[in-house]
Amino acid sequence: MSKFNRDCVKGILRAEGTRFVNGEGEPVILTGYAISGWQNPEGFMVGQPKRPLEYVFPKNDLMNYQRFDRRRSITQVVRELCGSEYLSTFWDRWEEAYIGESDIRAMAEAGWNSVRVVLDANALLYEEPGIKFNEGAFSRLDRIFDWCETYKLYIILDMHASVGGINGCCGDALFNHYPNLLMDEESRERQIILWEELTRRYHQRWILAGYDLANEPVSTPPAYFAIPLLEQYYMECIERMRRIDGGKHIFFLEGPAFARSNEIFTHDYDPVYHNWAINVHIYGADCSMKELRPYLLKRMELNVPVWISECGSSPVANAIFFDICGHLGIGYCLWTWKMALDENIRGIGQILPKEWHKIQEYINGGPRPSYAKCQAIFDEYIENLRFEKCVYNKDYGRITRKEPDIDLPGAGYDLWEPDGKRYRGSWEWGNYLEFRTEDYTKLVWATDKKYPFPEFNFDCGPKPEIHYDPLTDLALELSTGEYAYYTVHRILEPCMVAVEASAKEAAVVEIACNGKSVGTLDIEKADLLTPHVSKAVALPSCECGVLRVTVIKGTVQIKTVKVFRKNR
Repeated sequence: MSKFNRDCVKGILRAEGTRFVNGEGEPVILTGYAISGWQNPEGFMVGQPKRPLEYVFPKNDLMNYQRFDRRRSITQVVRELCGSEYLSTFWDRWEEAYIGESDIRAMAEAGWNSVRVVLDANALLYEEPGIKFNEGAFSRLDRIFDWCETYKLYIILDMHASVGGINGCCGDALFNHYPNLLMDEESRERQIILWEELTRRYHQRWILAGYDLANEPVSTPPAYFAIPLLEQYYMECIERMRRIDGGKHIFFLEGPAFARSNEIFTHDYDPVYHNWAINVHIYGADCSMKELRPYLLKRMELNVPVWISECGSSPVANAIFFDICGHLGIGYCLWTWKMALDENIRGIGQILPKEWHKIQEYINGGPRPSYAKCQAIFDEYIENLRFEKCVYNKDYGRITRKEPDIDLPGAGYDLWEPDGKRYRGSWEWGNYLEFRTEDYTKLVWATDKKYPFPEFNFDCGPKPEIHYDPLTDLALELSTGEYAYYTVHRILEPCMVAVEASAKEAAVVEIACNGKSVGTLDIEKADLLTPHVSKAVALPSCECGVLRVTVIKGTVQIKTVKVFRKNR
């Protein structure tokens, strides 16, 4: 059984020391997507006009409340363009179309084992005096639970947009860029009541992994004064929710500063049941342990798991980084499953309406189309949200999961040997990009970019803006008797492996899969900038293939290891 796929989705998930285990005590590595725009659409992911980044993550209230940037401001735009009667059913129709059984089935068929369900407090609890829940929204959430039970994906309920707002930017239900949830007694109490209601309704559902209490809390500098209050909020939530669920489900707790800071994790937040985890966000990760080290140290200190609930980079970088995470027992959740097609699609791409530019022009201060025209455009928008109307980028997820067809960079070798020991070479001099220097591997310059040099204060003129990527700018050099490992998952049909490499003189490498030799490859004499691709040898089918590349003659610079389906 793989700890990465749906075979491990059995019984209630819980934290046990620094790992997650299922109902049978087997280890589980959570992998999946977030369904972000279902209740909490963020403007830059749903077709908002392009804005500078500082408008998405404002430094102060001078750029407060941008139009069409969150559910609250989208509501106002729809009211202006389509009228109040149209708005009265707009979000019901949006939520019905955004996530259906087809979406959950597609996630399951791809091999994911979990889903982060992004919630907006105001979609579930009406923004009116008193406590009145939106039963329509809860019924839609009920269906997601049913589908996830059917297709075996653990659910993490993520309060992405809290009552009053807590994070300071567009992914929230902010009144303004002030942490009202922590400062406003009524907002705080209403949010905790909502959490109690969610716990009451779903704590008996075995498919529920747990509760992500607040997304990226206190994340913009003007709100940092409220960081001490975040700990108090978490403690009160946990105490009141535990009275209902009796310790059954996991609390996933995010630190401040976009879920990157560990400063509030100084004690056990769930001392009775010890069923909680540190929840972090890591985008554009360095494909080494460097990104993880602060959280690994905190994990050891508190004896709790770590989960990366938001992340994403290029699919190849994902594949290498998440394999490191998996070895360490850390799961991940990609952001995001569905977004407008003109963005960087990591899962499902929604096609915007043909005349969507008219809505964008209005949002930016242009002319207002007629009610009839706007309603027709938004009707088309909602219809295009359905899975069947979207574009599915399967390759992003497949490569992220490190499945064939995939080109693994030479510098992206496994950090561990098959027996779990750290992989190490004998080279002591590092490399130009200071990448994986703790491994003592020889990573050589394999690009025509200028060499980087240490920064210094003397003004020597403008510095060239050069982007360096160790996965593409470096190659792994191995000499006779040296080797490296590269893991590929789900080799479920006939596959081949070849090596793109260079050598000063003709060389030979041996390929082994899970300890058994599958053949040798001749490496031609070639320059580092023009490596050759070798002939290929066949790989056996397996759930997980650990490939060992050993140089048996000469010295080789490995640019990529190519694993591809035989019949592609």
